[in-house]
Amino acid sequence: MPALDTIILADTIHSLGGTENHSAIGIADGIIQKLGTREEAQQWIKPGVAVIDHGSATITPGLVDAHVHPIYGQNIARGIFMGDVKDVDEAITVFGEYAAAQPEDSPVLGYGLNVAIFGTGKPSGSFLDIAAPGRESYITCFDAHSALASQPMLEAAGITGTEKFADGSSFATNEQGEPNGFILEFAAMALLEKALPTLTAQDKAEGTFQLLRDMAAKGLTGAEMLDLGDPDSLQVLRLMEEIGDLPLKLRVAPWVMASDGPQAVDKVIELQGVQGRRWNIRGAKLMIDGTIDNGTAWLYEPDAEGESTESLYLDPQQYLANLGRLAQAGVTTTTHAIGDQGIGYVIKAISGLPQNGVRHRIEHLEEMTDEDFEALKASGATVSMQPTHCTHFVRADGSDPWSRRLGGHRASFAFRLRDVADAGITLALGSDWPVAPYDPRLIMADAQTRRRTEVEGSDSTGPRHKLSAREALEGYTVNVHASTGATGGQLAIGAAADLTVFGADPLMIAPEELCTVDVVATYVDGKRTNAR
Repeated sequence: MPALDTIILADTIHSLGGTENHSAIGIADGIIQKLGTREEAQQWIKPGVAVIDHGSATITPGLVDAHVHPIYGQNIARGIFMGDVKDVDEAITVFGEYAAAQPEDSPVLGYGLNVAIFGTGKPSGSFLDIAAPGRESYITCFDAHSALASQPMLEAAGITGTEKFADGSSFATNEQGEPNGFILEFAAMALLEKALPTLTAQDKAEGTFQLLRDMAAKGLTGAEMLDLGDPDSLQVLRLMEEIGDLPLKLRVAPWVMASDGPQAVDKVIELQGVQGRRWNIRGAKLMIDGTIDNGTAWLYEPDAEGESTESLYLDPQQYLANLGRLAQAGVTTTTHAIGDQGIGYVIKAISGLPQNGVRHRIEHLEEMTDEDFEALKASGATVSMQPTHCTHFVRADGSDPWSRRLGGHRASFAFRLRDVADAGITLALGSDWPVAPYDPRLIMADAQTRRRTEVEGSDSTGPRHKLSAREALEGYTVNVHASTGATGGQLAIGAAADLTVFGADPLMIAPEELCTVDVVATYVDGKRTNAR
């Protein structure tokens, strides 16, 4: 056994894999070599061994967010955050005040806007023309699958509303067939984004590195980056390593878009195994549909607006071909599937894959039928969900766009975390940043309360689907790794010394206290990445 270089002590250590009465961890070269008590650790101490005592704190396996977009998100989270505005009038005021302080010769940018501000009306960019007359304005909506643009912005990008795409992307139009400023899905959004000020690779590297530092400060030691969507992504990953060791580990799963064919899939396969010091490419991300809020999900029956009737794939058979090609190459996949028909289609596709030991995960799983849930249990698929997508964007009274489009009956089959856990299906948890905040404490709390825990008096949607404190912690640790066929997320001999240190025991404190519990430190490969 290698000589220890670090001993870390705390009154409570949750290994999540065996004996829970440890209070000492012995580490050599970033690997856990010993687990024991404080008394036993006294025998481990040798000259040159660093001893770090966290006293009454609690150590858990390092938290890993199962779904983030840290580099791609640099292009989204620009300008003013609009996620807190409640209606169009407030949006006009907030955006108008921000626009007045921006240089006249540059576009005015924002992000995080919830289309719920439009009530029962159709989303459009017309309020931007009121808020900032004559200005090129662009706001990415909260789900990152849609955006809003002013008329000058549309004109600057040369948008006519007649554009055709190789997937389900589109520009919403008015009765005259002219673009109204509501932009749906990535290919359409990309045409607008080409007209925006360019961020350099160095800009994105510095912004992403700081973001990862902030994530570590909230308790994360790892994250799953489910895209390689920014063309500079590989360069950004390498530039960040010039700044220093990443504050957390990244598993990168490049996108395979609905417009992609065999050549794009083969490129993703070739990228497997490319890695840096704390990042590696392993897996692929696909998308079968869009979002319910925007009418781009894939439902068995149309939503209340007559929308969400088709896959993002113009021919869903191409999804089957892409998934099969990846599976045959041994690539673990995760597929964005939100509407019930999209989820059912993906479950059937995964069920038909060769049983070669490769894990395939379904992302979001927002609304599904009982029949498809039974098929899910038999499919071998794993699941990744985001509790705050329910608690932040869905209201108990059904007044939000998501609930209104689905109607009460279908909405009752939504965000079924409890059912997934009870069925013994591996359930990973995450944020989908920048769609929702990345603080894992808030997300684990909301998983337990089924409401926005940090907001006193917030309502609860589907309270039957609450998770226990341990289930929420497992969703951020062992289950994230298991969901893609990897090992990790437990404190065991031979495991990487990735640790999160809390000021109080997250399995014992109330969810309300968990929201603000002190993150004392995080460790990646035994090296302290965040300390207070």
